Amino acid sequence: MKPDPERVARLSAEILERLEKLRAYTAVDFTDFQADERTVLAAKMLLVEAVEGAAALCNHIMARRFRQAPGGFILCFDALGDRLGWEEEFRGRLRRLARFRNELIHEYREITPEQVYRMAREEAGALAEMVRRLREWLRAEGEA
Repeated sequence: MKPDPERVARLSAEILERLEKLRAYTAVDFTDFQADERTVLAAKMLLVEAVEGAAALCNHIMARRFRQAPGGFILCFDALGDRLGWEEEFRGRLRRLARFRNELIHEYREITPEQVYRMAREEAGALAEMVRRLREWLRAEGEA
């Protein structure tokens, strides 16, 4: 079964919108970022929502195209990466984002503003790359 193009488009747009807002919040230097508690909290939520959107997109494609339900963010990113031949470095970035999201949500440990800032600036771009790669793959497969 083919992925639903409307759902893929909506999820992709939501991910990219969150990443755009996240870039705006982290475009300042770290001192200014850290000084504004609302900015730090907004960045945390935008990271969570972007990763959750990417996982929803991943699960949709895995279920529709590959008839598989991986059962977790990291498992889904890895399963899709296996199917599409994504390199380990890229998959590692997606795994780090999924783990960071889990730490934010489940409070496994205290997350510092510095960690949020670093993840937003250095790792979150992997989600935009994932959207780009999936759109390209779906077009090549005639499914977009």
